[in-house]
Amino acid sequence: MSISTARPAATGPSRGRRSLAAAGAVLGAALLLSGCGLRSLASPAQEKVQTYDVGGRLTMLKVDSGSGAIVVDQTGRSGVRVTETVHWTDDPPRTRHPVDGGTLTLDYDCPRDEWRCGVDYKIEIPRDLRVDLHTGSGDITLRAVSGELKAVTGSGEIGGSALTARRASAETGSGDVELRFATAPGTAELRTGSGSAIVRVPQDTYDVTARTGSGQKVVEVGTSASATRRIVVQTGSGDAKVLKG
Repeated sequence: MSISTARPAATGPSRGRRSLAAAGAVLGAALLLSGCGLRSLASPAQEKVQTYDVGGRLTMLKVDSGSGAIVVDQTGRSGVRVTETVHWTDDPPRTRHPVDGGTLTLDYDCPRDEWRCGVDYKIEIPRDLRVDLHTGSGDITLRAVSGELKAVTGSGEIGGSALTARRASAETGSGDVELRFATAPGTAELRTGSGSAIVRVPQDTYDVTARTGSGQKVVEVGTSASATRRIVVQTGSGDAKVLKG
């Protein structure tokens, strides 16, 4: 009697291994075809810092930024000092700072895609300069500003401290807004689509509007519909607070 010693037929990789191998091949091909590759994914963004002074008779500061943080600090200066921290991946942005009719405007252009470059601004200003700030994405910080101010960001937080501005408006699509006033404002409007809207003011009587779609509503100051001082805090989702101090 003969005994068969034939080996079982060889089997290929398991279905799980074949799936992983195929997925890896697809990912590698996608990286090559897209022109990204691992090298560019690991490449650090480039950065440059430049500072300059702007003199003359100025009445307003305007900033129009696509992406980047903005810090405005009122000091004892007679003119404006600007520090730009420029970030880019391919080509550096072209920054501008023209003065027209007493208005200093800071902005920039990205040679290629907007998301491949940006500018962070730190600006020192004199007293009573009006401030109008816009950034598509980035935080805005205000310190001791006394001139009329407006701050808008599409996505980011807005914070202000030791403010003495009589009129102030701060708005963000997504992020917290918190302003602290050293003197009672005539008008303060804070709005956010998602986040907390909080204002701190000296004790006084205000015409207050506080609205929230989801969150706490707190008002600690005296209120009257006939008050000459007006406060609006509004959020789609988050706390709406008017606090003393």
